Amino acid sequence: MIPQEHLKPQRLDLYKTKTYSARERVNLVTIENLARPGIDPVPEWSNAEFDELVQRIIEARQKGRPVVWFMGAHVVKCGLSRYVIELAKRGFITHIAGNGAVSIHDFELAYLGGTSEHVPTAIEDGTFGMWEETGAWMNQAIKEGYAMGLGYGASLAYYIDRHPERFPYKDD
Repeated sequence: MIPQEHLKPQRLDLYKTKTYSARERVNLVTIENLARPGIDPVPEWSNAEFDELVQRIIEARQKGRPVVWFMGAHVVKCGLSRYVIELAKRGFITHIAGNGAVSIHDFELAYLGGTSEHVPTAIEDGTFGMWEETGAWMNQAIKEGYAMGLGYGASLAYYIDRHPERFPYKDD
């Protein structure tokens, strides 16, 4: 049998936790190096499965069906987020879903104009994921959104809209 004191939630002691300003971090992805749809050259390549996927998306939209685009953070980390935005603006995708890392990178691009630390170095020196603005503002956004009955993504979007002075790159 588990002792009763072990079942009670314990509060974390964050006294020795140190955070750092993301404004001091070297970012591997920046607004300046994001790919620009319709401007930057696209490499020639052929893939029958990808071509079939594109065709199925087009057919689904022609029939008025939704297309949910689920992605991981590497889409953002590879500088391709403007392509996802363009697909949504043009109506090819109707919903965008992503994991937690997607929201972190997207949030950082919106306020900082950069994201994606050098992971091996950051793990070695203990700074990995310890960025003050990202953690504090996302936590504040989620807490405020929860109080209003909003979900995770809607909470972040609402927070960004309420603080435009903090998010000069929100369109990216």
